[in-house]
Amino acid sequence: MKKKTPIILLCVVLVLGIYWCTNNRIGKKSDIQISDSDVSLIIKEGTLTNTGVTLIVKNNSDQKIRYGASFEVEIKKYGAWHKLKTGDQWFLLYAIELDAGESREIEHGFGDYGKLKKGTYRIIKDMTYLYENGKERGFNVAAEFTIK
Repeated sequence: MKKKTPIILLCVVLVLGIYWCTNNRIGKKSDIQISDSDVSLIIKEGTLTNTGVTLIVKNNSDQKIRYGASFEVEIKKYGAWHKLKTGDQWFLLYAIELDAGESREIEHGFGDYGKLKKGTYRIIKDMTYLYENGKERGFNVAAEFTIK
């Protein structure tokens, strides 16, 4: 029996370690507010995988908008949205403007997040309304999805 105890203990430690490694990517509860706006973010049918997605940005407002390459992915756990931990994220600093009534597709890989496991997620993009008087107002849009 004494010889089996270290083996059983080792197995328990391994199981707990594997569990911790697969669940330690969940960060703090999200504080990002998603705006109720006339701009929508939609997942293009047939493009969602656990490594990336193609999004459609639809500007149904009467204002020009601007957005860049940056995005965040959050996971829904325990009834709330939580940030996913990543390493350093790098994005090209370019701005895309979308006129009122226009749509555009954007491809995003989840590279910094790794392969997403089963669960409910949302991808968030920050946008900016561009008003004719030179003023700007930032807001966030999101698209929810499930990896099965």
